[in-house]
Amino acid sequence: MASGLVLAFVCLVAFAYYDFKHNFRNAFSPQQVSDMQIALKGAMAEAIFNGGQEKAEVVPAAELKGKAGLDALFASTPTSNKGEGLIAEYQRDPPKFKRYADMFDSAMNAKQVCDVVLKQDISHLPTTSESLQMEPRLKVDAWGKPFCIISVAARVAVVSGGPSHFSCDNLPVTKEQIAQSNRSLYAGASDVVVVIARR
Repeated sequence: MASGLVLAFVCLVAFAYYDFKHNFRNAFSPQQVSDMQIALKGAMAEAIFNGGQEKAEVVPAAELKGKAGLDALFASTPTSNKGEGLIAEYQRDPPKFKRYADMFDSAMNAKQVCDVVLKQDISHLPTTSESLQMEPRLKVDAWGKPFCIISVAARVAVVSGGPSHFSCDNLPVTKEQIAQSNRSLYAGASDVVVVIARR
């Protein structure tokens, strides 16, 4: 009887898993899945590269009156200030999200390039990611161009030329900026993506 109950439970779990997977796959079209990915990556990249530079919402004093701790933290903001939700924001301005999603993809690939470069001899670093022994799709940015590799003292920077396709000799990022940067990932002028690692 016990083995029969276990078998019934396993069958029920297997059916629920199959049903969920089958229905989830059919719930969204490939275009909707692509839009969701762009929206998520775009939102993450905007938060990373802007670093919270957007103006914070201010909760009116009347909303905070008599509240402390978590109650004050979760005090509601006026309806006019509430966000619309990620998908609604994406639908209102898809190019913005696509721009940030491309920067996100470039940063992820640059990180992979950085990991490969750090394993190499510092005196024989290539100037671009083109000759590196790694997957071809990982050694280019979101715009299909190889990354520039810049060595400065104990630091190595992997830089994407951005949508403007800056050449490695023409980047709007200097060795001095790389040497003085206290960030390991940032976006420069014209959406140039910079990933810096220390040896």
